[in-house]
Formats: sequence, C-alpha cells, structure tokens
Amino acid sequence: MEEIMRKRQKEQEDAYEAQWDGGKGSHHPDYDPTVYGDGAVKASRETEELYNAVIKNDVRLVYKKIEEGADVNFVFGPAYRCDKGYTPLMVACHRGRLECARALLRAGADPNWQNGRGDFTLFWAIDGGVDMIKLLHRYSADLDVCNAKDWTPLSYAKAKGKYGATEEKGIYPEDVLKFYGAKRYGSGPPCLGERSPRESYNPEAEDFMRERGSYQNPPEHP
Repeated sequence: MEEIMRKRQKEQEDAYEAQWDGGKGSHHPDYDPTVYGDGAVKASRETEELYNAVIKNDVRLVYKKIEEGADVNFVFGPAYRCDKGYTPLMVACHRGRLECARALLRAGADPNWQNGRGDFTLFWAIDGGVDMIKLLHRYSADLDVCNAKDWTPLSYAKAKGKYGATEEKGIYPEDVLKFYGAKRYGSGPPCLGERSPRESYNPEAEDFMRERGSYQNPPEHP
C-alpha cells in the first residue's frame, strides 16, 4: 500500500511539473500562451501559485508563496484573458478570503489599485462583505475615491446591495462605509433595488444585532 501511495504521489508531482512545462505552461486556469503584446505579461510560478492559494483559501500557502517571492501586486491581464486586469488582493476581496487578504496587505498589496475597467480594489471588497471593507479601511483604502465614470464606493455599495457571510445579512455595506467616514456619492452604477430607510450599521447601538429587512425589493413570486 505504501508503495502504491508513493507512486500516486510521484504521478501527481510529475503532472504538476508537466503543467508548468519549464515556464512555457501555467498553473493558472485562464492563462493563454497565444496572447502577445505589451500587456501580455506572464506571472512568475510563485505568483500563479499564490493566486491558486487564494482561490483555495489556503492562508498558510499564501504566506509561503509570499516568502518565496510572489508578487502581491501582479496584474493578471490579457495573458490571463482579462483585458482590464485584477490583482491577487482583488481576488481575495471578491471571494471573501479575509485572512488571505490580510496576508497580502501585510506584504504590501495596494488597497487603492484601480483596473482598466475603473474598478477599485474597494469595490471588490464591498462584494466580499462587511469585514473585508473594514480590513481595507484599516490598511488606508480611500473610502471616497472616484473613478472616471463617477462611481464611488458609496454609490457602488448602494447599487449592489448587500453581500457577505450569513451573519452579515441585513447589514448594508453602504452604511459600513459611512460609519467609517465615507461621504461622497457618485452617479453610478445604476441601483438594482430599493433599500430600507433605516441605518443598518452602528455596532455601538444597543439593538445592533436586531433582525433587518431586505436591501433589494422582494420578488413577487417564490
């Protein structure tokens, strides 16, 4: 049995090396070797493995890849089938990988980076939940930043509704941003629904853990 397990392990390791193919291949599922040009930059092996560690929410591996030299501010762009680009921190924020995001920020990841679409990292953090917004705020993310389309974190949060873990249900990212000092509303993106008129985030309030209503309009039919 032990010999069989060693053989299987060797087969997996060989397949992993074949996937990398001495740098011609990739460990990133979206890498396209046929894309060329100034923006078609390929990440180092450590950086691609950092991306996969974030996806898997493997915090220990995230720290390991950072120690091995992974670029925490690498932009996965055209070579990875994304013309507008995204960073490892954006991935962690969008997927709600809180401890992975913390590791990246500690290693110098930029909390204020903006991609070619006009998305700030904080926009992706809003998608990731309340704690992700708080984390980026602690690492000096600009809560009133505005892009060329006149989108701000407040207007983005207002348009997108609420996201995050189950225990965050009913807490509006818009109110979290305001609690920490955001004031500027932009003109977009378009709102997807109507919000409750009450404020949802004041952890100092006595009734902070009360049940809250839905951010979006309830559907007419189940």
